[in-house]
Amino acid sequence: MAGIGFELRKIVKKDSLLSLAQMYGYSALLSSGAWVISIIAILVVGLINIATFGSGSDVLRYQVIVTYAFALAASLVVTGFIQLPFTRYIADLIFAKKEDEVFGNYFGVLLVVFVIEMVLFMPAFHYILPEFSAIEEMLVAATFLTLSAVWISNVLVSSMKYYHSILAAYFFTYGGIVVGSYYFGDDLITLLFIFFVGNATLFFLMLALIVRSYKPVRFIHFGFFKPKGFYYALGFAGLFYNMGTWADKFIFWYHPMTGNAVIGHINASVVYDLPIFIAYLSIIPGMAMFFYRLEADFAEKYDLFYDNVREGGTLNVIRRYRNEMVMVIRKAIREVIVVQAIVDVIIFLAAPSIFHALHIPQLYLGLFFILTVGALLQLGLMAVLALLFYIDRRVKAMWLSVMFFVSNTTLTLISIDMGPSFYGYGYAISLLFTFSLSIVVIRQTMKRLDYETFMLQ
Repeated sequence: MAGIGFELRKIVKKDSLLSLAQMYGYSALLSSGAWVISIIAILVVGLINIATFGSGSDVLRYQVIVTYAFALAASLVVTGFIQLPFTRYIADLIFAKKEDEVFGNYFGVLLVVFVIEMVLFMPAFHYILPEFSAIEEMLVAATFLTLSAVWISNVLVSSMKYYHSILAAYFFTYGGIVVGSYYFGDDLITLLFIFFVGNATLFFLMLALIVRSYKPVRFIHFGFFKPKGFYYALGFAGLFYNMGTWADKFIFWYHPMTGNAVIGHINASVVYDLPIFIAYLSIIPGMAMFFYRLEADFAEKYDLFYDNVREGGTLNVIRRYRNEMVMVIRKAIREVIVVQAIVDVIIFLAAPSIFHALHIPQLYLGLFFILTVGALLQLGLMAVLALLFYIDRRVKAMWLSVMFFVSNTTLTLISIDMGPSFYGYGYAISLLFTFSLSIVVIRQTMKRLDYETFMLQ
């Protein structure tokens, strides 16, 4: 996404307070826009429909089904394994001046994802939602497939310079979902249909941007799936990171002490869901800060370092750019932690009022506080993983992701068994451990970067 980083630097060069605010606003939306805009829209749909129609049962079922759609279709299983390798493959094609192969591989990936998810999900829906008719099951399946298509498409549109169009597409479609739900969403199936239509519209808008940027010379191509070209370490890194992110949620959903059946065999957790949602929203400022530092400052030093490596620069020059990369990393992580810590302190002070406005019992404040600290640590882990992906240390990133998944799963189970006073501690402690380890890994990696670049390739 360095192309967007260059565009953001142009905004900053205007040298005004408004341009700075505009730059961080774009950074926030581009780094977290896909899930922030969509989840906020879903929450707004719930609030509006409860206020309009006076019943929250269908809205709760709708929100839970959509949450599972994001978890299973957009993050886990097939898409979670493919998204990072596909991102790297597209970057390799662009670097090799083979942009004419991008469009065909994009449709090849979509076709494979659709086929695999239909084989996996269609039989599962009949078991998970036994009270649904065949048409209703097909609507849910179509929603899952559409979300997967949007997530895969996001790989390509995120690399484009049409960030105004990308953000406009998200706001237009999810704004339409909110408006449509307000006027027509009086039952579960109508709400799901409106959500499906909105995301299908978003997919076609993304497709239009992709066609505009990459000439469709070959409609379907499967070069991405060649064994020698597939980045398995990236695939497992993405899969285990997403599994780690959702592990504590699924445990709370289905543990007998914290889970509640909502519809069919789909569960939710009244105790956990809203606090963790608000905690994730709290890290948006930190994500915006790091996104800009990564895609603008770090990308620039990264290009200078590897350009000199490829073009035969002197060792002193190469080491100088390596040291500048290290300084950018230190500055980025320090700024993210400081800014996010300030935001968290403000949120902690305002939390009682927020909980009162959302009708959440004050009893859950302790859980919210520990989850907010955990979200801050997860932001730090995300930052380190992004840096490792940038400098092509795929295996190290994969093992950190595995560590996150294993520790979050194990410690969350232990914390639930210890009682309500320890809810959330498994998630936070697992991230404290994994993030601390990731700092050691990135420090040693950057220290040996020039040696490994020449001697281990």
